[in-house]
Amino acid sequence: MRVEPCSWDEARARAAHFRRLLEPVRATPEEAVGSILSAPLTAQTDIPAYDTALADGWAIAGPGPWRIREARKRDLFAGLEYHEATTHHLLLDGQAAPVTHGEALGSGVTGVLASTRCVVEGDLLKLAEGSRTTHSYIEPGTGVRPRGSDAGFGTKLLDAGERVTPAVAALSASAGHDSIDIFPMPSIGLVRIGEAVLDRGIPRSGLTRDAVSPALPGWIAGLHGRCQPARWVTTGDAELIDVIDDVISDVVITAGPESGAAVRRVLGGMRADILVDGVTCQPGGSMLLAQLQDGRPLIHCGDAPADALAALLTLLSPIIAALTGITDPAGRSRMHSSVFGDRTKSTLIPVQHVGERGQDVEIVRPGGPGGLFALARAAALAVVPVGGARTNEPVTILPMP
Repeated sequence: MRVEPCSWDEARARAAHFRRLLEPVRATPEEAVGSILSAPLTAQTDIPAYDTALADGWAIAGPGPWRIREARKRDLFAGLEYHEATTHHLLLDGQAAPVTHGEALGSGVTGVLASTRCVVEGDLLKLAEGSRTTHSYIEPGTGVRPRGSDAGFGTKLLDAGERVTPAVAALSASAGHDSIDIFPMPSIGLVRIGEAVLDRGIPRSGLTRDAVSPALPGWIAGLHGRCQPARWVTTGDAELIDVIDDVISDVVITAGPESGAAVRRVLGGMRADILVDGVTCQPGGSMLLAQLQDGRPLIHCGDAPADALAALLTLLSPIIAALTGITDPAGRSRMHSSVFGDRTKSTLIPVQHVGERGQDVEIVRPGGPGGLFALARAAALAVVPVGGARTNEPVTILPMP
């Protein structure tokens, strides 16, 4: 049974029905970058795990002046650097040893003095003139970053659902994790259909340059999917069925010039459920969403870059959110100036953020060939409703991947 074209909002809602979370896996912090935490990240140790110095200078024990502790012969024989040999061992009252910023402090250290606050006279360390008196009392803990001052053992550092950025990977390592629980980036199988395009060289009569294939992997990565190398289909429906069946991925995406009819024929033969067959929007009006017999979603996104991007932001973005548990990146912003709209369709237009806080959006002009000039400079696509949007009217904003 044919599915009638639906509105943009309805198409996005149907895509979000894929509420199947991917199976969590364990990965090293390096491998996990780009994925989503499937469980809260907790500290496996105190952070920092030991007292450290807050400045380059001197570790001290008790009141001054302090006698500079010399490295013991057995420390140096063991291959320790001078500051390691003098700092990582017991300091007695009245002793001092050189330290660097962030260095671990040994037993007996009651404070750290910055090198600018003191002077060395022979083997004695004294406070510099103007820093109270040479026998002044230094408050215990001065210049020390205490163990566990950032977080104690067992503290929840991040909630499940947070994206693993390089900084999160560094945090997990500093918290003592060799591996963390994540939802992996969904795997996207890409199937390109047809041969009436050029993959290199100058476009010529009857043959256009393939502008979609170079963009799809980057757009998919920007939506936090992992794009597989494209599989090309050129011989007909039987080959297309075999390739779709053969692709091992969480989502299948098809694209190609004048390939919509072939995809619809093939999906009918594969007994797939068509969820979206056309959307009342421009660009991207011919986008299609189906559920294959094995439960995977298949998206057909057309052959023009603007159509492909519209399909990815409309259909793939909410699907990836459903598979990984992340928040859908769509938001709301006000139109900086009024914009005309189609009488029967929503319009997805490239916009940039404007205003003091970037809370408003403005159309990017000029559009250029196929809208590519505008897309190349846009920060997002604004979904202009049927009939247009007035100045200061809120509209849905889809951040550019």
